[in-house]
Amino acid sequence: MHRRQPALIAGAVPPDQRVRTRAYLRATTNVGISVGAVLGGFAIAADTRTAYVALILTAAAASVIAAAVFLRLPTVAPVAAPAHGPRLVALRDRPFLAFTLVDGLMSMHFSLLTIALPLWIAGHTRAPAWMISALTLINTVVVVLLQVRAARTAATVPGAARAARRAGVAIALACVLFAASGALPTAGAIGLLGLGALAHVTGELWHSAAGWAISFGLAPAEAQGQYQGAYGMGYELGKMLAPVVVTTLALGWGVPGWLTLGALFLLLGGLVPPVVRWAERTRPGGTGAGLVTRPAKRGADLAG
Repeated sequence: MHRRQPALIAGAVPPDQRVRTRAYLRATTNVGISVGAVLGGFAIAADTRTAYVALILTAAAASVIAAAVFLRLPTVAPVAAPAHGPRLVALRDRPFLAFTLVDGLMSMHFSLLTIALPLWIAGHTRAPAWMISALTLINTVVVVLLQVRAARTAATVPGAARAARRAGVAIALACVLFAASGALPTAGAIGLLGLGALAHVTGELWHSAAGWAISFGLAPAEAQGQYQGAYGMGYELGKMLAPVVVTTLALGWGVPGWLTLGALFLLLGGLVPPVVRWAERTRPGGTGAGLVTRPAKRGADLAG
C-alpha cells in the first residue's frame, strides 16, 4: 500500500493539496514508528513470552484496523489515456527519468542515519552508544513536528527544485560535522553529532517535500500513476545502492569518505534545478510550472 500512496493521492486529492497530504502522511508515519519503537522496547525490557506475544497481537490488530480504514477510502476513477501515442509515456520522458535518477541517488542520505552513523559512533568516536538512539529520536521528532511546514517550501516546481538544492547543502554540512566528530573528546563528539543530526534532518525535510512536489508537478494528469511508479523506482535504486556506498565511504575511508559523501550530496542537490528546468521546457505549454501546493492556514498545519 505504501508504494501505491502517491498514485492514490494524485487521483483523490486536489493538485494544490497533494504535497501537503504526503507531508501529513510522513509525519503520522513517524508517529507510528515512534509508538512501535516504544512498545518494542517494553517487550524487550520484559523479555517474556507473554510480552512478545502481546506485541505480535498488537501489530496484527493495528494491521486489521489499517485495513478497515483503507476500505473506507474513495474509489479513484481511472483517467482515460490519450487515444494516440505511446502507453508507457513515463519511461519515454528522459528529463523526468533524469530527475528520478538524481533524486533516487540523493535518497541514499536516509541510510546515513540508519546504517553509517550507528557504526561510526560505535567504532570511530568517543560518543556513548546511547547517542545512536538519541539521534534517531531527534530525527523522528523533527519530522513529526516540521514536515508539513517544510512542505511550504515546495509551493511550485521551481521552488521545489531550489529546496532540493538547499537539501544538498544541509546534508553535505551534516557529513562534515559527522566526520569531525571522530577526532573530538566525548563532549565535543556529542555536540557535533547532535548538530549534524539537525542539519541532516533539515535536508531530509526539504528533500522529501521537493521530490513529492516535482514528481506530481511534472506528471501529466492522465499518467500520474505511471510517473509516481517511475519516481518510486529512483528511491528503490538509492535504497539498493546506499548500504554499499555509505559503508564503503564513511566507514572504509573514514573522514575523507564522509567528505566525499558530502560532496556527492552537494552535487546531486545542485543538479536538481537544471534537470527540472529541462523537464519543464519539455512539458506541454512550455515552462508553465504551475502551483503544485498551496501554503495551508496556520491553524490547519500539524506543526502550527
